[in-house]
Amino acid sequence: MEAKLSQRVGELVANGWEPVTTTETTASLVGRRPFAWWLFLIVIFLFPLFGGILYLVFWLATSKATVFLHTEGDELQVAGDEWLIRLQEAQREAYVERQQRIKEKGFLRVMWPQLVVSLLLIALWVYLLKTYW
Repeated sequence: MEAKLSQRVGELVANGWEPVTTTETTASLVGRRPFAWWLFLIVIFLFPLFGGILYLVFWLATSKATVFLHTEGDELQVAGDEWLIRLQEAQREAYVERQQRIKEKGFLRVMWPQLVVSLLLIALWVYLLKTYW
């Protein structure tokens, strides 16, 4: 496998992609599209009993993403779900920064706002279920 192609496949594998086929000049990788949490919450709200399960089945059935890499001369060409690669690379920097802050300051000092919001949302769901069910 060529050096540029091998390096790029390694980067994509580090982002969660799985190689399907590889040759000396081509590679194809599969992954999953991001989970739409806001849509999941709307579906749970509209269909409280089975809405979440139905959305999970729908997401598993439709979220497969594929990327094809091939070399043309000295250039590496990418085809397929390129937008997902760009999204992952943009989020990667924020993820590394957050992990570094957690390592320096500790988990609770960095993540307490997200924990508080999660607990408030759970309390709100419990309140809504008790009130309207």
